[in-house]
Amino acid sequence: MKRIAKVDRKVCVACGACAKVCPKSAISVWKGCFARVAEETCVGCGKCAGTCPAGCIAVVERVEAQ
Repeated sequence: MKRIAKVDRKVCVACGACAKVCPKSAISVWKGCFARVAEETCVGCGKCAGTCPAGCIAVVERVEAQ
């Protein structure tokens, strides 16, 4: 779990394609506005980023709290 998906909310079109392909159900569309990632559930597999038609999801290195 060293990687995590991050959504650019300004670009997201809330289509839900990412949520449909997430194997851990870590992504949901919040109030029809944008996708959001449950950080505790996301495994950083990148399936969402590859599916997003708006290109608003990036898989980045997870920053651990200190």
